[in-house]
Amino acid sequence: MLRLPKGLWIVVADGRKALFLENVSDTVDADLNVIRADKMVNPANSEQGTGAPGRLSGASGAARGAVEPADWHQMSEDKFATDIAALINKWVQAGACPALVVIAPPGTLGALRAALSPPATKLLIAELPKDLTHHSVPEIAEAVQSVLETA
Repeated sequence: MLRLPKGLWIVVADGRKALFLENVSDTVDADLNVIRADKMVNPANSEQGTGAPGRLSGASGAARGAVEPADWHQMSEDKFATDIAALINKWVQAGACPALVVIAPPGTLGALRAALSPPATKLLIAELPKDLTHHSVPEIAEAVQSVLETA
């Protein structure tokens, strides 16, 4: 079994929740401490949007077409992911994070990755495209160990 590096930060996120963990163990058994937990209230898109989608007129009054409605729910989830990345960037700049693993569903992982600064990206030792926000801390530690063993 692979030993997780002491000081390793693990960020587990989806579009609504984020959990920041740090490994404080020197031994093979990981000891993950929760540094911070964030949660966002994000109602369904139908509860956030109002009115029908807009319509566009063609040139010279030709055919009209509907404009796709905004997905407020997805935009909120993307904003949450960029806010989490901004927090990671701030902590990396302060020197608080020596190594980083990010676990998130593929869409959220893409938004996080795009918003990470170059110094934060250099500290990223693994990514896991899964939703583990509802898993226990020991299950998260096991998932990280398995992804690092195969990397």
